[in-house]
Amino acid sequence: MEENTKQNDRPGELDLLFQRVGTYRESNEFQDLLQFVKRFGNLAPYNAMLIHIQRPGSAYVATAKDWLQKFGRTVRPGARPLLILKPFRPIQFVFEVQDTEGDRPFPEQLLNPFKIPAPEHALACKDALSKLLFNLPADGISFHEADNGSCRAGSIQLASTHARKYQIYGNNKEVLVKYNLIVNRNLGVVETFATVLHELGHLYCGHLGTPDPSRWKSRNSHDKNIEEFEAECVSWIVCARMGIDSRSESYLHSYLDSNNTIPPISLDSVLKAAGMIEDRISGRITPCKALLREKA
Repeated sequence: MEENTKQNDRPGELDLLFQRVGTYRESNEFQDLLQFVKRFGNLAPYNAMLIHIQRPGSAYVATAKDWLQKFGRTVRPGARPLLILKPFRPIQFVFEVQDTEGDRPFPEQLLNPFKIPAPEHALACKDALSKLLFNLPADGISFHEADNGSCRAGSIQLASTHARKYQIYGNNKEVLVKYNLIVNRNLGVVETFATVLHELGHLYCGHLGTPDPSRWKSRNSHDKNIEEFEAECVSWIVCARMGIDSRSESYLHSYLDSNNTIPPISLDSVLKAAGMIEDRISGRITPCKALLREKA
């Protein structure tokens, strides 16, 4: 257990770069990174950051196979590949649009990510929220609504250990309720969605510990101001990549415009947390084994 704890406390490679070199510590650099991650909706947030480190001015990247099959373009001889992470394999090579050639024009709309018109925000949030809530039990999360005042949007907290409850997830699986996610029922759909993202940002960034270090790391000894900044970043990234405006944008702009540097956050945890949420919106996930039991 001690060795696992030591490994879990080690900063990720991105955070080592962040700490030792100072990459993205300046507010303007951090804003540039967020805007870059926002544009690359075809990549996981973490992979978008890897592209930004390797080639900041990139407009669009894809594998050589996708360039040929989807866009009728081939990779120029001698083009330098960029590296991203790929599930179930170490890395994958991708190429930037300027490193390709072909007769078919490149779709300009891919260079300017689609922004959902404001009247459609609620519908998009309702659909994404429904998919997200469906997957929450897999992480040991129980969702609740409460009649809170206007100054309390939501919270996430550890469930009581005195009354152990299980939720059904899948046909024959039950998952222990480890966390209670509570949201003000008087919020609108967009505000509810952004609040859920914020609270999940706290969880997946490790602010409440972890039921399994292989799922997300425990980082529950950090300053509350840092934790709030991280959670707002997670909420903003997910909303922005969906084309949805949220209150997180105002918070981040206000902070970054008023401060030359950002707090000593874990950028590694923020980007991974945003990716975890997107995974839970886009498809069904496996339940946490540490909280799992077979249905009686």
